[in-house]
Amino acid sequence: MVEQAASERPNKIKLVLVILIACAAFSVYTNSFNGPFLFDDVVLVKDNPLIRDISNIPVFFKTDIFSHNPDAKPISNSYRPLQTATYAIDFFLWGKGPMGFHLGNLLFHIINAILVFLLIERLTRNRSLSFFVSLLFSIHPVNTQCVSYIAGRADLLVALFVFLSFKFYIDYSKVKRAPLLFLSAISYLFALYSKEAAMVILPLILFLYNVTFNKTERFKIRSYLLHISMLAVYLPTRLHALNGLAPRSLELSKIELFPRVLTSLKGLFIDLRILLLPHDLHFGRTTEVEYSLFGTAGSVLTVLGLLIFVYILRSTYTKWDKKKDMGAGIIFFGFSWFFVSMLPLLNIIPLQVFHSDNWLYLSSIGIYLAAGHIIWHAWRALDKRRIIFKYLIPLLVSAALLLYGYATVKRNGDYGDEIRFYLSSLRWRPNVKFYRVVGGLYGEKGDYENAVKHFKMGIETDKIYPSPEEVTGVYYNLGITYMRLSRFKEAEEALRKVLSSDNEALKKEASRLLSRMKK
Repeated sequence: MVEQAASERPNKIKLVLVILIACAAFSVYTNSFNGPFLFDDVVLVKDNPLIRDISNIPVFFKTDIFSHNPDAKPISNSYRPLQTATYAIDFFLWGKGPMGFHLGNLLFHIINAILVFLLIERLTRNRSLSFFVSLLFSIHPVNTQCVSYIAGRADLLVALFVFLSFKFYIDYSKVKRAPLLFLSAISYLFALYSKEAAMVILPLILFLYNVTFNKTERFKIRSYLLHISMLAVYLPTRLHALNGLAPRSLELSKIELFPRVLTSLKGLFIDLRILLLPHDLHFGRTTEVEYSLFGTAGSVLTVLGLLIFVYILRSTYTKWDKKKDMGAGIIFFGFSWFFVSMLPLLNIIPLQVFHSDNWLYLSSIGIYLAAGHIIWHAWRALDKRRIIFKYLIPLLVSAALLLYGYATVKRNGDYGDEIRFYLSSLRWRPNVKFYRVVGGLYGEKGDYENAVKHFKMGIETDKIYPSPEEVTGVYYNLGITYMRLSRFKEAEEALRKVLSSDNEALKKEASRLLSRMKK
C-alpha cells in the first residue's frame, strides 16, 4: 500500500502541473474569443463556402488552400488540407461566428503546451524544467500570431503533429515496439498535410535526437525509412492538387541567393531578441536586405552571432559527447532544435517574406529548453543557505512569466479590433496595403475624414516603399470617399490616377465613376 501511494504521488503532481499549464494558457487568451476575422481569416474562413459543409473535407485534399477564392491567383503553393478541414469542423460545431474558430485555436494551443511538457520531461527527466518550458510556451506573447489569429491554425497543427510524431518516436526508441513507429510516421503525414515546412523539420528533429541521445541509430536508414515513405503518400496528392510544382512569382525570388539567406539569418537573431523582449510584436514584420557580409552593422552582427552560435553548439556537443554532461547535451539539443526548425524558412528556396513572428511557434521550444536549463543549473549552483540566493531566481522567473502573460493579454487587445490590429502594425512600419485597409474600415463606419487621412498616408508611404498595385487601390478608394464627401474635384484627381495604372478592373470602374460625375 505504501509503495502504491508513493507511485501514485508523482502522477498526481504531473496531473496538477498539466492542469496549471492549461489554466495559464486559457487565462491569457480568454480576451481573444471576441476578436473579428482579420486579414487572411476573411478569405480562408469567413468567405470560404467550402467549410460550410463538413462533407467537403475530401475536397480539401484535392485543391490548394485558396482555390475557392475567385480573386486569388490561379494556383498557390499552400497545400494545407488539414487546416481547412479543421475550419469545417469548427463551422459544424460552432457556426459561422469567429468565436468558435478562436476557441479551436486555443484548444490546439493548450494540447500543444501539454505535449511540450510531456516531451521535455521524457527527454530530460526534469519535471521542473519541463513545467517551466511548457508554461513559458503557453503564455509567451509571440504565439498570439498563431493563437489569436485564426489563419495561424497551420502553425498550431504542424506543431501538434510534430510533437506527437517525436513523442511516439522517442517511445519507440526506448521499447522498440513497431506500432509506436507507425504512429510516429502517421503523425508525420498529418504534419505534412498541415504545413509544408514539416517535410524538412520533422526528419531533422529525429536525426538531431539520434545524434544527441540515441547515437546508435543516427546513421541507420531504417530509423527514418517509414517516415520517408510517407512522402510517397503526400507528394502525389500535393502535386495533383497544385497541378505540378505550382511555381509562383514571389518578390524574394528576384533577390540573389546569398543576400536572401544572409538577410534570413539576420532574422534569426531578431527572433532571439523578440523571444526575450517582445515589445514590438506586429503583423507584417519586415527587415532590410543585407547584400554583403560586412556591408552594414546588421550583417556584421549577424556574422558575429553565427560564429558565437557555432561555438556554443560545438562546445556543448563536445562536452556532452566526451564527458557525458547531460546539461551540455540539453543545451546543444535546444539550440539545434531552434536552428533546424528555422532551416526551411531561411529562403534557400524563396518564400514570400524574410520574417514572420508565427515561425517562432515551433522553433522557440528549443530556446526555452536551453535557456530554462541554464537558469535551472544556475539556481542549483547557488548557495541556498543564503535566503536571497534561494528565492532570487524563482522570483525573477515568476516576474518574467507574469510580464509575458500580461503582454499576451495586451496583444490580444490588438487582435480584438480590426482598426487597432492594423494600426498596431503601422506603428512599427508604414505599409501601403494596411493604410488602404484602415481607410476602408473607417469608410465603412462612415468616418470619411479619417478614411481620407489614412488613404493619403498610404499614398505618401508609396513614395518611400513603392507598391504599385496597392496604391492603385488607395487612389480608387480615395476617389470614392471624396465623392461621398461631395468633394468632386479631388475625387476626379484621385480617379484619374487610377487610369494611369495597370489594373484593368479598377481602370474600368474609375472610368465609369468619372463618366457619372460629368453627367
